[in-house]
Amino acid sequence: MTVTLAPVPEGEHAAFFVLLRAYMAEMDRFDPDAAHTPFDVERYIAAMLEDMEGREFLWILADGARAGLAIVRTLPDFPDDRRMVATIGEFYVRPEARRGGVGRAAVEAILADHRARGTYEVEAGILRDNLPARAFWERLGFELRFYQTARRP
Repeated sequence: MTVTLAPVPEGEHAAFFVLLRAYMAEMDRFDPDAAHTPFDVERYIAAMLEDMEGREFLWILADGARAGLAIVRTLPDFPDDRRMVATIGEFYVRPEARRGGVGRAAVEAILADHRARGTYEVEAGILRDNLPARAFWERLGFELRFYQTARRP
């Protein structure tokens, strides 16, 4: 099996967002706030489209077929803006494509791309309660750096 990444052309945004919505619905079970305050996917999509600086929408292709998606944003680091940091904000492999190496190969492709670009660091965001995702990223050498806490005033 060959796994590649492909930029999502504007003409394919609708199909990309259909898959993104499916991913977000799956993630609700890991979001303790989702039952009380559902995540507004449409607002999220609109916000991303309004601010595309450094953002890439990517198809994950397995033998040429769409097996998932990734959203990667590369911006200058803070406080050292001479370094670029890429954040994998969303990463989804369709359930039927899981457990066969697609996710690992896609992450390796992202890392190889950013090595070639000279990116300083690649990070991935996960929900606190998504233990399967945490285990996946740790198997790939990503280290937990911090927990971010929040509360309503």
